[in-house]
Amino acid sequence: MTASIHDVTLVGDSAPMRQLRALVARVAPLRLPVLIEGETGTGKELVATLLHQQSGRAGSLVAFNVCALGESMFEDALFGHAKGAYTGALGESLGFLREANGGTAFFDEISGLPLSLQAKLLRAIETGVFRPIGASRDARSEFRTVAATNQRLRELADNGHFRHDLMHRLSGIIVRVPSLAERVDDIPDLARHFARRASAGALAVTASAVKVLQETPWPGNVRELKQAVDAAVAFARRELDDRAVEAALAHRSTGNASRRVVEELAQRRALVTVLERASGDTGRAAALLGVHRATVYRRMKRHGIDARDAGREQPPLNA
Repeated sequence: MTASIHDVTLVGDSAPMRQLRALVARVAPLRLPVLIEGETGTGKELVATLLHQQSGRAGSLVAFNVCALGESMFEDALFGHAKGAYTGALGESLGFLREANGGTAFFDEISGLPLSLQAKLLRAIETGVFRPIGASRDARSEFRTVAATNQRLRELADNGHFRHDLMHRLSGIIVRVPSLAERVDDIPDLARHFARRASAGALAVTASAVKVLQETPWPGNVRELKQAVDAAVAFARRELDDRAVEAALAHRSTGNASRRVVEELAQRRALVTVLERASGDTGRAAALLGVHRATVYRRMKRHGIDARDAGREQPPLNA
């Protein structure tokens, strides 16, 4: 199932995703600030966009990565500046908060905000009032605050790395985005979605490809899965099958896959090679391997191999 608003899409119909969509729909029209928690690569910015689009707010969603700028540039980017505020300030800059007036101010990676800047942000989001650099009077902006973090702000605050008052201000409602490990059932839908986008709808995803994807750990979550499917499209021929996925995984950094997965892929490729030499005859394959025929069947079942497909041309693993 896909929930879509304009170009924003949440893919998947697992229980965690249904709960997430329901919570977004309930929370979006409220004025309360929202804190989006989730691991890296789970789609927190996508959730922020859905929150804004379902909020009915007339203004824009303006995203601000608090780690993207040094401390010296933070106030200028956030509050703006007056014309002539400093050398090179040839005109007025509205700044992030005034650009978000009437809309949503999205603070990404909020856990990375230095303590020295947290008090300034706190006052601005509490009151909507701030002083642009070089200005003679305060400016005002009415915005809804949404922030995202891949760390628990409460734990950071308890350890002295984040202000408790800012943590409470941001946590009006907490929306947690599930990791991909919690929604493995969504991998088939996600794989087909990414494959359609990467191939302009030209490639179908086979059940064998889905099996490999579901058995692979994804520490980078949906973002890492997308990268793998995009790479598999490059190795695919008439369809995106398990061999295309394995080729893509083999070309990825070993840091992105566990040793167990790498070994499993190597064992599967070795068995497929023997079956091809034996033209799919499991008895001949067993003789080549020096094992009982039943052992070949067990290995084929474990790796999801059909002997009838053993003669298919493989994607080039060393292209």
